[in-house]
Amino acid sequence: MIESGKLLDILHNYNKFWMTGRIESGVRRDILDACVRQLDSREILLLKGIRRSGKSTLMAQMIGVLLEKSEQPARILRISFEEPLFSAAASIDLLENIYRIYRERVCPTGRCYLFLDEIQNIPGWERWVRGRSETEDLKVILTGSSSQLLSREAGTKLTGRHLSFEVYPLSFQEFLRFRKISVRSRADYSGQKPLIRNFFAEYLRYGGFPEVVLKESVEDKELLLRQYFEDILYRDVVSRNEIRDVVTMKNLVVYLLTNTGRLTSISSLKKVFGVSQDKIENYTAAIMETYLVHRLPKFSFSMKKSLRDRFKVYAIDTGLRNRVAFSFSEDSGWLAENVVMNHLKAGGDEIYYAGNGAETDFVVRERQRVTKRIQVWYADPAETMIPERELLGFTAPAIEKTGGSAAPAAPAEEISPEGVAGESEVNSMHPDNVISNGLDGRFGTESVADLVRNLHSVGDAAETCSNLLITNDLEGIRRLGNTEIICIPLPLFLIFN
Repeated sequence: MIESGKLLDILHNYNKFWMTGRIESGVRRDILDACVRQLDSREILLLKGIRRSGKSTLMAQMIGVLLEKSEQPARILRISFEEPLFSAAASIDLLENIYRIYRERVCPTGRCYLFLDEIQNIPGWERWVRGRSETEDLKVILTGSSSQLLSREAGTKLTGRHLSFEVYPLSFQEFLRFRKISVRSRADYSGQKPLIRNFFAEYLRYGGFPEVVLKESVEDKELLLRQYFEDILYRDVVSRNEIRDVVTMKNLVVYLLTNTGRLTSISSLKKVFGVSQDKIENYTAAIMETYLVHRLPKFSFSMKKSLRDRFKVYAIDTGLRNRVAFSFSEDSGWLAENVVMNHLKAGGDEIYYAGNGAETDFVVRERQRVTKRIQVWYADPAETMIPERELLGFTAPAIEKTGGSAAPAAPAEEISPEGVAGESEVNSMHPDNVISNGLDGRFGTESVADLVRNLHSVGDAAETCSNLLITNDLEGIRRLGNTEIICIPLPLFLIFN
């Protein structure tokens, strides 16, 4: 048991803003405003996401907003349960003692804000947090490793009493902000285009973990990414889930990261690793629970069918993927697709891939309606002709029609037992159909975001939706019959969409 005087010293060390009225909180995150809006509610607030994605910094930024609004510093308590002095005493008793001393010596009465970082290190924390939040005037904000913070037990005990936000590594817009690059308009983008594209190449290679972005040397970036991978694998996956077959688990993680964007299934993974289906199901669930990879299902209005079909996997961060993946090439096309997936996922979109007649990389669904179909074609900027296969998905129905036969599916790339995606021939469109930069002048004066929002097309599907072809550098409008396709460079899409 830590004696009261020592505990109070620790609290003062974590809460120096009690004396200064200020807190250092780094570069502002885009999700901050949404989190701040919930500070006046009674619900417990959970900040969940992969390790090192910036949850603690976001917490500090929320405290900064409270201080800017003239909240009394003493009404705010922040503590991290990764404090080494807490390791031997981690228990509900420690949590209770911290709160008791805080109330007795710092903030005896009135509403207070409790920012509890890495709360998963306190066994049984759910019961204490729920009890205190129900009986006292306080707001509780929690962070922790997603696999532990959002365990089944926590979800059950906090049901109906909490709100959660997913914290991802930096978006490209946030990455530019870290690099002190401001892009508020198309003119800003055009004036800094070479620099922005150079930064995007760095973002694609090393990802968006905040501390990695701030490292100057390649060696430091790669060393940190490797350490992140080891921590996530062994602390959040292996240790949390009591994995005994560590070799198979590590090989599965590396395999999935290497084959990002490829189609796979539980049965094919079972064949690759020669283990039982139950084992593969449990291992993939444990991996995805940490946010290390995302699962992208096939689009269908039937949940049963969607779960039964093959799925794709995408890495939470391309830098992490590149550091550990077993790959013989730069894989820029797959990485670009991965970045788009993470961008859509962080924006809260309900995302699928479509495979009816021709594959579409991403289908965005809102309730019972498809609102966007997105294809990623990240070829060399010198390529001036769009392959036909990249456009076929925009002319096929987004879903299979019931009561009739669907068009035969185009060959899709699936992970082979050797882990190498298959290849198919690419037929290019006639030169007359090539999209050139700035075609029609449509991107010159209006916001890209407005254009994406307002331009819709009517295809063979029953829904009306926007069709986006995300490219390396080509932009403009491509028309296929009644279908209009917006072509937009990937950096531009990430900044304005």
